[in-house]
Amino acid sequence: MPGERLSYLLVRYFGNAATEAENEELMVLLANNENEPAVKSVMDEVWSSFKESNTVFAPAKSSEMLAGILKTRQLPARRRFLNSWQAVAAVLIFLLLGTGMFRWLTRPTQTSLAKTESTTFKHDAAPGGNKATLTLANGAVIVLDSAVNGLLAQQGNARVQKLSDGQLAYKALHEKPIEVLYNTLTTPRGGQYQLVLPDGSKVWLNAASSISYPTAFTGGERSVEIKGEAYFEVAKNTTMPFVVKVNDVRVQVLGTHFNINAYSDEDAVKTTLLEGAVKVTKGAATVLLNPGEQAILAYSSSEIRVHANADLESVIAWKNGYFSFNQTDLATIMRQMARWYDVDIVYSGKVPDRRFGGEIPRNTNAAQVLKMLEESKVHFRIEGKKVIVLP
Repeated sequence: MPGERLSYLLVRYFGNAATEAENEELMVLLANNENEPAVKSVMDEVWSSFKESNTVFAPAKSSEMLAGILKTRQLPARRRFLNSWQAVAAVLIFLLLGTGMFRWLTRPTQTSLAKTESTTFKHDAAPGGNKATLTLANGAVIVLDSAVNGLLAQQGNARVQKLSDGQLAYKALHEKPIEVLYNTLTTPRGGQYQLVLPDGSKVWLNAASSISYPTAFTGGERSVEIKGEAYFEVAKNTTMPFVVKVNDVRVQVLGTHFNINAYSDEDAVKTTLLEGAVKVTKGAATVLLNPGEQAILAYSSSEIRVHANADLESVIAWKNGYFSFNQTDLATIMRQMARWYDVDIVYSGKVPDRRFGGEIPRNTNAAQVLKMLEESKVHFRIEGKKVIVLP
């Protein structure tokens, strides 16, 4: 039957197992108007599954989720077909899957759907990009987003270069440093940047953040200091541990991948380990993290709490080019938007008690993000550099 064959081909397609002939067959089935009932039936099944789980369709997980649903749930022989707007929505989900775009999977009513489509913003805010300034040891400041690629400066025994892919890199000229100098890389609101440190360690710097570091690592450890948020891929060196300092928190590693969120407007410093091992210290308290764990150090406490199963995908989503929300409250989302879109958030009344789930590309304009959020009955207005949250 067309429905069974369609389900089989979709599983093959989204599991990256389909042959060229199977892909062609799938396209033919989808294009044939006679198969519309079967297409609607499959989409109805997918939609119902997401409705029951009250989840979202994340682009990074869409293929796996769809394939799993089609494999594990059997389609009834006879079922209620979708009404017209539901059918359109279901088909749109399928099309959005193919383009990798975002879709909230709450099921809006006709009224809220129409309202979302008619919402317009007189003003908008463009997403951030590769923007940063480099402060040299002598106080000179280089605006990196307008600087040409190539050699920018020489600091001690290191050449400072802006690479063609937008990274800032340090290349040693001598084995022994002539002079150790300190530089600071700073991103504004609406900016991000990548850095390759003198030892080859890679750093991704999020918006409204900074990192201070030597132009050459000497002595018994490699020490840097950050503000805001940064993701590290540390080059291994068992004789010289890598240390990140943020306020009174110290994170020590030998070689590993981890993220530190230390924005001053958040309530805690969060260190999340993806690979390797790190030791997090605050005063007399010390914890050793394993991959998948997150150390949480509240600004108001000296205690270090460990979250054993951190949502790694959400933690490093910014580094991979998207926002990721997992039961995230509105105030937290607005703080992220303020940093990335360089806007101020104003609440007209009490902060709405809403939680959101989903993924949104960071190259999306602010108005489009707000339209998606409005599907959950919270409303906004953009006035110049302000986003006003309405009651």
